[in-house]
Amino acid sequence: MTDLTIGQAQRLTAPCPFALLSTLRDDGGTNLMAVSWWSYLSNRPPMLGACLSKKGLSGELIRKSGEFALSIVDETLKEAALRCGTCSGRTADKAAEFGIALADAEKIAPQVVRDSRVVFECRLVDAREVSDHVLYIAEIVAIRGDADKKALFAFDGYGRLDTV
Repeated sequence: MTDLTIGQAQRLTAPCPFALLSTLRDDGGTNLMAVSWWSYLSNRPPMLGACLSKKGLSGELIRKSGEFALSIVDETLKEAALRCGTCSGRTADKAAEFGIALADAEKIAPQVVRDSRVVFECRLVDAREVSDHVLYIAEIVAIRGDADKKALFAFDGYGRLDTV
């Protein structure tokens, strides 16, 4: 075995489940961001965690609204979803710019990605600083899905998305 950088380890532990995280923008619209640093945390109550950079808009919006959705998007969004990781929601309406259809959530304000295998609607319970990131711990308040859709996974860091 040889020593690895964190980037090398991330490439070797791929694929990671890929999602688009949606938050409520100040203008009432929905902001999207690409994320694969998320995990289930508890079954009772159902909870998950998403780890986001301290610098990004999405974390700021989660702290303001206390809500977010995690959409495990369908393979038909492969190119558009990958592009969501290339720009900031501060300067772009990613859903409109990349042609990602949104749908109303059942229990939270931010919209969700319509073409998804699974959608988790979440309410913030806690936020923990983790060096240069923040782990957002949330209770899942609604879950919807479509088993006929194929989930995307992040490979080579965020170099490409594909199904498995």
